[in-house]
Amino acid sequence: MATRLSAKEAASFQMGKGDSRNLVGPSTGAQDITLNYSVFQPGEEFPQHFHDGSADIFIVLEGGVSVRQGEVYTPIKAGEFAYVPSPEVHGTVNTSGGEATLISFQAPPDLALYLGERDPSQTGSTPRPPENHRTAVRIEKLASGEQSEQPAAQSWQPADPATGTPEMRLEYFELEQGGEVEAQASPVREAIWFVWAGEVTIRSGRDTFPVGRHEGAFIPPGETQTVRNDRRELARLIRCQAM
Repeated sequence: MATRLSAKEAASFQMGKGDSRNLVGPSTGAQDITLNYSVFQPGEEFPQHFHDGSADIFIVLEGGVSVRQGEVYTPIKAGEFAYVPSPEVHGTVNTSGGEATLISFQAPPDLALYLGERDPSQTGSTPRPPENHRTAVRIEKLASGEQSEQPAAQSWQPADPATGTPEMRLEYFELEQGGEVEAQASPVREAIWFVWAGEVTIRSGRDTFPVGRHEGAFIPPGETQTVRNDRRELARLIRCQAM
């Protein structure tokens, strides 16, 4: 059964400064994937950490941040994402001078993050990359990779196991009024839709519901999904499928 998601209604968790919320994760029953939503004011930091056996994809929706690895800061702005494989040390700092909003997907889930076991304020130490480290973090645009177009709908596939992200497939959609897309179900893995802008209707299995800005849907295995935009405003959507 699909589950409607809302950033406003999600539970907060502590990790450095900023407002971080967990929409999908072990506490909501997810086994394959997580979704976090964070808002950072200037100077606020999601501290450096790493994951044992989990990869991250985080996406900047508004503003900008820098990916921090030791004393190396790499800027990333709205419309871009970073892929962080395990066990790469990483954090984010809002160096933009304005508010920044991000979402992040992780596969498989790292329960330690939500228990505070990755938070330096709880553990007493901050991990650092090794000396002379060459980063494996990739920063790309959402509107990149394999592209397809149909009436009133465009889509891109910027991250996929075939292109170096074995844990997740990332897709980005822009739907004009009347635009509709269908995503095939994975028989064994979960997926998540997130609405960056606009409002759409999502149909998954027997469930049909409206989803607006900064809301989404958690899709269990085996359910084909159809997403449609019946409004004038352009809808921008992100979908992440655990592999």
